[in-house]
Amino acid sequence: MRSIFIIVLLFSIPFFVVEASAQSENGIDEASLYLEKRTAELNKYINRADRIQGKLLRRLQRKEERMMARLAAKDSIAYKQYMHRAPSFDSIAALSKDTTDLARMTKWRNATIDSLKGIQQFMHNQGNKLSTLDGISGQALPGGDYSGKIAELQGKLNAEQQVKDLIRQRTQSLEQMARSAGIPGLIGLQKDIYYAQEKMNAWRSVADDPDAAEEKAMENLQGIEGFESYIGNNKIGLGSGVSAADLQNMGYQTKGQVQQMLSEKFGSLQVVQQAMQGQIKDFSDRLGKVTDKVKEVSNLAQDARQGLQEAKATKDKLKHIEKPAFHKNPERGKPFWLRLETQYNFQTTRATPDGLRPAMVELGVGIAFKHTPSLSYGIGIGASIGLGQDWQHIRLSYEGITARVYTDWKLLYGFSLQAGYERALRPAGRAYLEENSNDPQSATSSGNTLKQAFGGQQEAAYLGIMKRYRISSKWSGTFMAGYNFLWQQSNLRTPFMIRLGWGK
Repeated sequence: MRSIFIIVLLFSIPFFVVEASAQSENGIDEASLYLEKRTAELNKYINRADRIQGKLLRRLQRKEERMMARLAAKDSIAYKQYMHRAPSFDSIAALSKDTTDLARMTKWRNATIDSLKGIQQFMHNQGNKLSTLDGISGQALPGGDYSGKIAELQGKLNAEQQVKDLIRQRTQSLEQMARSAGIPGLIGLQKDIYYAQEKMNAWRSVADDPDAAEEKAMENLQGIEGFESYIGNNKIGLGSGVSAADLQNMGYQTKGQVQQMLSEKFGSLQVVQQAMQGQIKDFSDRLGKVTDKVKEVSNLAQDARQGLQEAKATKDKLKHIEKPAFHKNPERGKPFWLRLETQYNFQTTRATPDGLRPAMVELGVGIAFKHTPSLSYGIGIGASIGLGQDWQHIRLSYEGITARVYTDWKLLYGFSLQAGYERALRPAGRAYLEENSNDPQSATSSGNTLKQAFGGQQEAAYLGIMKRYRISSKWSGTFMAGYNFLWQQSNLRTPFMIRLGWGK
């Protein structure tokens, strides 16, 4: 029986070795893929942020020069005093080009960088396991070493944050000067800084949004045993396999060092503990006598804290009552393509009783630009398809294309007011067109192909109420009821229009 167990064990060892080796290789590949994509996205964000900051600083320099010229003409003494304050925007612009010097000024902790360091440490751990299984020591880390890239990213992010802080300090100095001296131009400067920061935040959100490959890589990594310890609560990139000696070499104080220091200073820790227990008992007896007084003081302190909280709440309410220096538009900070909304819609019209105009279905698509969270305006295109006179006489036909412009003003509870203008290019010679209504035989008139396809025109100008409703987590539907002011010129049966649509 014992020999059978040994044989099974010997046959099982290669299987476990192969499985562990495959898991280590898979972990290294997935971690390498994730780090490659994350570092690339962060580099794109940093390049965009540098361009935004550079453009912002150039605008701030021009505005600061105009404000300083006004201050010099108004109060030369205040002008000389102000020039010796925080570095000017011109100096900040020159300093922003030296990212190495900026990175050395201050070291900020960054959660993204810490998680990348943790994944890098995980790669090292998997590489060491793979080397142990293969019996090879000193080999290069599979998947590449990202320590240099991560350190470079951290330096660039530190430099970006340092420039932000310098701009904030200079802006505060300008605010104090402008208010005390009555110099105009402060609101325009505040707008530039606010919207530049909003643009940087929007691009950072784009960089932090993972693509399908990143999500898949992270999903596979989370399935590997021990991975969570590197990026979960451990933000400094230390894995669970780090020993006390490794921590000591890295500069951390271990439990053994603390016990040794206490023993050298106080002698045997057991004697110290017994002495401390006696002192604690005596202190507890004395403490019991003043417990009632402490409770009374605690109740008074609680009442005082409650009063402070009420005063703070009142102060916050007063702050909210004050109007901001300028009206903030959240959409201005977003990239252009994030401010676009795509809409798809369709509508139907009935056939006319005289049989000249068939029933139609009009399919359309529009792209709206969000000027503000409430106001958007856009353009669109549509196609008209004829369906025939009725269910017994169905006949599909081409009835032209439509160009559209519209504006949408959001109200409350998903309702919005929409106004638009449309021009339909119909095939020439259609009997239902106004120019051919008295001569149906003109539908057979000859002409070039382009004129036959787009020779006739119809117009529509409408005003309607639109309701948006949720279809799924990504899609929403629209229902619009409107009034067409040019319905008689288009020979329609009714001025009312119903349009259904959907969009993201």
